[in-house]
This record gives sequence, C-alpha cells and structure tokens, in this order.
Amino acid sequence: MNSLKYKWLIGAFCIASLTYSCKDDVLDIKPTDFVSDAAVFSDISLTSQFVTNIYSSLLSGFERRDAGLGQDWSVGFGLLDMATDDIEGHASLNVNSVQNGDLTPSNFNFSIEMWQANYVVIRKANTLLARIDAVPATDAALKARLKAEGRFLRAFAYQELIKAFGGVPLITTEQKVSDDLLVPRNSFEECVNFIVKECDEAAADLPVSYSDIELGRATKGAALALKARVLLYYASPLHNPTNDVNRWKNAADAAKAVMDLGVYDLHPDYYRLFLDKMGNKEVIFAKKYQRPGRIHETAWKLGMSIQAPAVIGGVWGAFHATQNLVDAYEMKNGKPISDPSSGYDPQNPYKDRDSRLDMSLLRNGSQWKGVTVETFEGGNANMAANGDRTKTGYGLKKMMDEKYVTADQVYQGGDNDWLFIRYAEVLLNYAEARNEQSGPDATVYTAINKVRDRADQPDLAGLTQAQLRERIRNERRVELSFEEHRFFDVRRWKVGSTYFNQPVKRMKIVKNINGTFTYSVENLENRIYNEAFNLLPIPQIERERNPNLGQNLGYNQLKERGFQGSSLLTQNTN
Repeated sequence: MNSLKYKWLIGAFCIASLTYSCKDDVLDIKPTDFVSDAAVFSDISLTSQFVTNIYSSLLSGFERRDAGLGQDWSVGFGLLDMATDDIEGHASLNVNSVQNGDLTPSNFNFSIEMWQANYVVIRKANTLLARIDAVPATDAALKARLKAEGRFLRAFAYQELIKAFGGVPLITTEQKVSDDLLVPRNSFEECVNFIVKECDEAAADLPVSYSDIELGRATKGAALALKARVLLYYASPLHNPTNDVNRWKNAADAAKAVMDLGVYDLHPDYYRLFLDKMGNKEVIFAKKYQRPGRIHETAWKLGMSIQAPAVIGGVWGAFHATQNLVDAYEMKNGKPISDPSSGYDPQNPYKDRDSRLDMSLLRNGSQWKGVTVETFEGGNANMAANGDRTKTGYGLKKMMDEKYVTADQVYQGGDNDWLFIRYAEVLLNYAEARNEQSGPDATVYTAINKVRDRADQPDLAGLTQAQLRERIRNERRVELSFEEHRFFDVRRWKVGSTYFNQPVKRMKIVKNINGTFTYSVENLENRIYNEAFNLLPIPQIERERNPNLGQNLGYNQLKERGFQGSSLLTQNTN
C-alpha cells in the first residue's frame, strides 16, 4: 500500500467535527486538506483511502513510545521484548518497571498506549462498517473487500488487546455521544469467538494476493493466520486450565488452513527476510514503511554504538541482547550448548552455532558496516567513554539495514516493514498445537523442521511430546526473537517464574596481551516476575474513565499474599 498517496487524509474525521461561525466569507474557508465525513462516504475512492488510514493507525513494534502516548521523541526507543529475559534495555526505559517487578495499572506506558491505540483502530473500523453500505459504488466486489478489510483490522486490534489484557469491552458499532459509552468487559472467550467469526467472514471476501502497489492490505491468508494465532492463545495454559484438547485441535486446523493455501513459503535468507519487500513470500501481514513519508527510528535508537571511523557514533544504543538468549541458540549439530557432547567451547563461544545467531546479533568479532565489532573491555563497542556502550556484549543486527552507514543516512530513518505475521510463525503455531493435541507425528516434524532447515539446523525426530514441546518453545524463542512474541509466549505458557525470575547475564570479554580473548559469563541484573503479570493490568486512567471496566481482578490481593491465589489468577484471565 502506498502510504504517501493517502497521507493527506489523516485526521480528516477530527477536522470534520469542527464548525465555523465567522461572518466574513473570507474567513469561512475550510483548509485545503479538509475532507468531510460526508465526502469520504460518498465516494468509494475516498472510502478506500479512509481504510488506508486505518492501516496507518496500527501500532507496530517500531513505534512504541516508551515515554507514553504523545511523547513522539521516544518512538522506537523500546520493544515489548525488553521486558523479557532476551533483552536488557537502556537504564532509563519505562519498560524496566516490568523487569523490576514493579508493574502497576499506572506505570507501564506501553500498556496505556496499547489500549488507546488499538481502540482508535476499532473506532475507525466501526465507523467504516457503519457507513460503507451507503457509499455509491458500481464495483460491489471492491465494497465487499473494503468491508472485509475493516473487519480484519478490527479483529486484529482486538487480538492485540486480549493477548495483553485478557477480556476487554467488545465495541462493534459506531458510538455516538448520546450512547452509553461505559461498556463493561467481555470475557476472554467471548472476545475469541468474536475475533474468529470476524476472521472467517473477512477471509471469504479478501483476495489471496494483491498487485505490488497494494501490498500491505489484508489478505485471505492474513485473516486465517490471525484466527490461528488467537486460537493458539485460547488453547494455551493461561486460558485453558483444564487442557481442553479440542482447543489445540482447532488451533492446529486453523494453522493448517493457512498452509494449505499454497501461497506462502519461507524466505531463503533469514537476515534479508526483514528487509526485502518485493517477492517476499514469507510475509503474511506487515505494517508498511517507505522513505521519506513513513519511516521508523529503530536504527539509531536501538542500534549498537560503535566508536569507529567507518561506522556512525551517536546512536542511542538502547538494545542489549542477553547471554540468556545467546545460550538458547543450538550448536550446528542440533545439540544445546548445555549438552556435554555438543562440542561447545566456552572460550570460543560463537564457533559452530545456529546461523541465526550471527544473522540476529552483533557480537565480538562480527563484521558490521565494514568494521570488526569489538565488545571486549575497551573495544570500539565497549569503551568507558562511550555512554551507550554494550551492557551485555551484544547488539542488534536483525531488522537493521547495513547499507545505512553515515549518520545522515541513519537519522533519515529506516523503511523496512514491521512483520506482524509471517509464515514461519504459522508453521510453529501448527507444530505446537498439533503436538499438544496428540503428540509428535510426521506433520509436526515437517512443520518445525522446515523452519530449522532454512537455518541449516538438523531435523528433529524421535522425541516424546514433552521433549518436543521444549524444542518447539526454544525454536520460537530463536526464530521469532525481538518480534514481540517472547513477551506473550512465556505468559500464555505460564512459565514466567521459570524464565523471568532468573538473573539476566552478560558476556565479559578481556583481550589478552597475545591477542586472544578470555570469555566469562556474569550476572548482570536480577529480575522479579509475579504470576499476576501474566496479564497486564488495565490502565488506571481507563478504569477512571470507565468504572464498568471493574477492578484488575486479584492484582493487589495476589501481591499482598505472595501470588498464591490461583482462583484469582483464573478470574483475571476472563
């Protein structure tokens, strides 16, 4: 989708609500970029542009405002996965409130932004769906497609909300000031059923693909993949305490429907996957960026600060991958580094590792923009004078475009897309759901091994259900790193106390006189995780606006009682 073409439409509905009462005709002139709501829904081409504006309202991982909604200087300064064991963020980040066990309904800016931004999408989609039938149009197929896009976008926003907060208010009509706006929460199950229904009905009118100029719009595959993701969450331990196997079956069947379309495949190059736009068959749904009209600032806010002549300095260096994550990458022989027979050498720790490690992270000895990265003590990425030096020994490479070398190039912003849904996730969703449904079978191994094959990792075989469960979970951690799946995966699996209550670790490297290195793993920071954090508390500001949202069930009680109240935890999932 060409976002530049429709940029002028942004804000049209806000402008349309204004009235003018000036007596002088010369002053009674609307701005040249004014488009009334009546005009938008009297012309199908303008209606289509309004749908484009809804896409632009989606909140991507490149755009999270760590300082809060409206604080645009902090856009792109953090990822949700900075609140996991995979990343150590900048010391000033608000996301640290989660890492420190200090999460409250008032102090996590990402959750406040998530709530508000997604309800903006829902409001716009409801406006579209309420008015589009009255739009004059001879092209019935186009009108049906635009309605389907609106339903998909609304379903997508609700999916974003329920995986964070559990059940939320389902608002499905265009609200007016005279309406009762204090809508109570629906249950998680009601929300899931609504999203699934919307995805099924949207898929019926969405095309399988678009021409290049329309890339970014929702497809049949996007609707089916969203349905599969939501059903996977519904089947997961957090929301399925009795382990209803039929939920796992439904999730597996939904993922299989995407696979059976025969449209998607894995991109051959894992690093280029996140940069290549045209002909990228792995992308199912993405937020589109394009210089100069829509860019993101990830490259200079999360990029590794390297003090070397050929590489820019002055980036914020807010991203530091942990040693915990690095340890999750297997050896090339498919064995975890904890296996004594794996061949892992602690003094040569990056030799013969899963290729995705070097495609995702910068580490000591990496080549980046023509420079050898030095994360050893006193190296070009770890000098005391460099306030943004690496805290862990690692920096971000995945989703970063190496071609932008100069400061001017980097500060112009990146324009690679944020991938909301890609085919590798669908394959892993299927493998997980099918394994939980009935244990390992040939289809489970085929799905997960297809993902592993791209990285040249050996196929998995001959595992028990429990063993394969752990390998699937680790595969998600590695394959989907920094794409904001880890934040939710650990919660839906209810294993936060296992992973998020452990110290995060760094790699300390000393360069010896003879040019060799001594590597040692050290604890960097202790983390605190409480089971009440499996769902985010509804923001306090929203509860004050709408008392019918109720309490964040069990939150304070669990905190006082050491999080032992299982019945309250169950209530909080609805």
